[in-house]
Amino acid sequence: MKKMTVWQILTWGVILFVIPLPLVQAMAVELPSLYTSTSLAIQIGSIAYVWMLLAVYLATKPKWLDRLIGLPSIYFIHGVLSMLAIALAYLHKEGTSSYGWIKTTGNWAFDLFWGLLVYSLVFMAGWLTSRFKPLLWLKKQLEILFKHELSVWIHRLNLIAVLLVFIHVQLISYITNMTIYIWLFNGYTIFVTGAYLLQKLRSRYGLAQGKLTAIQPISANFYELTIQFKSHHALKLYPGDYVFINFPNIDHLKELHPFSILNSVVDGTITLAIRGDGDFSRAVQHAKVGSKVLIDGGYGRFNPIIKQHPDDELVLVTGGSGIVPMISLMRGLPNRRITLYYSAHSKAGLIYQQEIETLAAQRNNLTVHIQQGRFFRSVPRDLIRPNVTYLLSGPLALGQSWQKQLLNNGINEERVYYEEFSW
Repeated sequence: MKKMTVWQILTWGVILFVIPLPLVQAMAVELPSLYTSTSLAIQIGSIAYVWMLLAVYLATKPKWLDRLIGLPSIYFIHGVLSMLAIALAYLHKEGTSSYGWIKTTGNWAFDLFWGLLVYSLVFMAGWLTSRFKPLLWLKKQLEILFKHELSVWIHRLNLIAVLLVFIHVQLISYITNMTIYIWLFNGYTIFVTGAYLLQKLRSRYGLAQGKLTAIQPISANFYELTIQFKSHHALKLYPGDYVFINFPNIDHLKELHPFSILNSVVDGTITLAIRGDGDFSRAVQHAKVGSKVLIDGGYGRFNPIIKQHPDDELVLVTGGSGIVPMISLMRGLPNRRITLYYSAHSKAGLIYQQEIETLAAQRNNLTVHIQQGRFFRSVPRDLIRPNVTYLLSGPLALGQSWQKQLLNNGINEERVYYEEFSW
């Protein structure tokens, strides 16, 4: 709780308790007395379904929620909520009895959810694999067969499982006879289905279009891509944001993938710096100049936090490729007092070092500290001061260490944000 902002706490509270409450209340009022002995198990199943629907909604990447809590938190909630829903589904399954197609559709849904959970924990839960090294090793070994696009499609089988649960409930006569409950049940389903379909239509027909105009290496396994928008676009992009891109006409690059913006986006051009860590980011380095690109954005919490504290000094802490959004911030906020701490394991890993030092030499409100190796085992006391906002990006160990130390030293959680990209 200490690491969570007010908005994160409210999001968890609304998802876990507030949204399922109308269904719980309707069930309590309308459930026939004949089923009193299994009412708890039935209620648990109802809550599990609502949580499954909410997990689907979170998968649509709602931008309004991203700006409040960030996509890393959204994906974390999505994953944990799915696991909690499956746990409740198991309790529901064990606490009730059924027959015929009611039982069959329920069992099919549960088995599908369970299998997809195991698969997703390896291939889709970056927040978990980044913290559990054996799982990360297994993922890298299996990625030869299970590419990013395949994993996305396998993950979408969760929609089939949700549909099976919906059919399962519609086959239960005493449930469909509960007027208020079934209206709420169907209403929740229709809303999430509509949101999901709208997002898919937008991803196919409503994204901003661009053209890859340049691609060049900047270091080993690190490339800079320049994309020019073809026409006026409705994207709201701010310094420090990231976007999702795909190449609809290139195999294995048709699913959206996130990358941070390097520039301040003032002329209809975005520049991305991409390290080849996964199969998508490796393949994108071989895209042909002139290729069509679709862009979805912007995403990220840096800009909302900066706006909340307009007079604060910014302390930027990053490592390795985490420097990319920080360069965007330094370029896009020329009048802001900024202090940068940037490190990497090797000298070659300090990409854009010369550009950063040149920028610092031109501005008296920009101070940069760049070195090979980790900066501090503990945050220096002179960095703990009022009217400072701390923005972190880069490796998990770096971000978590600084975040923990800053919070333990009394810095308000609203002034500390770690943009984690391992999801």
